[in-house]
Amino acid sequence: MSHYSSTARALHWLIAGLIVSQFALAELAKIARADEALLKQLALLANHKSIGITILGLAIFRLLYRWRHPVPSLPKHMPSWQTRASHLSHFLLYFLLFAMPLTGWLMSSAKAYSVSWFSLFTLPDFVAPNQGLAALMVDTHYYLGKALLIIAAVHVAAALKHHFVDRDNVLTRMTARWGIPIFVLVAIMSTWAFSQITRTANPSTTPSTTPSTTSQNSATSSSALEKLGVATSSLPIWNIDYAASSIRFSGDQAGAPFSGEWKDWQANLQFDSTRLNESRFDVKVDTRTPFSNDKERDDTIRSADFFDSENFSQARFLAHQFVATKAGFQAQGTLSMKGISHPLNFDFTITKLANKSELNGSATIDRLLWNIGTGDWSSTDWVGQNVSLKVTVATQ
Repeated sequence: MSHYSSTARALHWLIAGLIVSQFALAELAKIARADEALLKQLALLANHKSIGITILGLAIFRLLYRWRHPVPSLPKHMPSWQTRASHLSHFLLYFLLFAMPLTGWLMSSAKAYSVSWFSLFTLPDFVAPNQGLAALMVDTHYYLGKALLIIAAVHVAAALKHHFVDRDNVLTRMTARWGIPIFVLVAIMSTWAFSQITRTANPSTTPSTTPSTTSQNSATSSSALEKLGVATSSLPIWNIDYAASSIRFSGDQAGAPFSGEWKDWQANLQFDSTRLNESRFDVKVDTRTPFSNDKERDDTIRSADFFDSENFSQARFLAHQFVATKAGFQAQGTLSMKGISHPLNFDFTITKLANKSELNGSATIDRLLWNIGTGDWSSTDWVGQNVSLKVTVATQ
């Protein structure tokens, strides 16, 4: 056999073109970061990861195919050191085809960024968030990329040397009339296609920027319920065990879920299932304290495009209307964020444990109603429109 099969050649040039596009997308992401175009950076890196997983899948298929379909023999006139060098370079190239996407996948998991394959499905995380491991994988992925460039350059130079100097068939074994066009087309088209992002928000869901009647100042006053014309309650205020309580949020970023929690919050809860008309919730969240295991994402959450924590450091939920449901209860209140107030229903259950109580509840927030994510971020192509809240409040 003097040539690789058509399948082997197609895989070779397809993977080569995708690898070129990977380096291009990584460089474009660096430029976007330097320009503080964070949404574009997010989109570029998301597509970079998706193509990386595609390369991993193709590399697995190619290795299995090679196992069942032996490769052509090298020319007999080749010195033994060149034969060994050829085998070594092929081994290293295969190793890097696996190592690059796997270290990228591991890096994303350690940075609390789940990997989505073109928003069609989400891959499982390799590890729990770990900043030290993430930093190690960033360096490892970077140097493996440099190694891939060097080895690929040597591989190309050796093939050209065989063709133009030795005049043997080492290069032509893998070439075909359609091989180079596939390589060029894949490299150019995938770089262009996957560097595009949609910037237009859905006009039907883009909210008005006009604040409602409950502004940041009125929402932070100590008598907010009284200003709403709500009588105070004689029910006791829960003595909250904040160490055992949490307000967690989760959303969708680049087709993959992410989660976090608010580290600083306070709540005055007055609730009795037999006296719903006297029950009251008053919950304040410090919007300067998001924690999602990634500093860059937390900084974005605090930024003017999202919560604008510098000017609106508090979000507040006030509820004085409660109804019983089949599953438990529902608080029908008002959520104020970023100077904007809208109604919000919060479903919850109450569990009694000895002399303690535990509330577990949830709500879904349409972030666009509160202008959480403005400008390019108002598009839901890369950041989901709905954010889920999960709340646990335990008493001491």
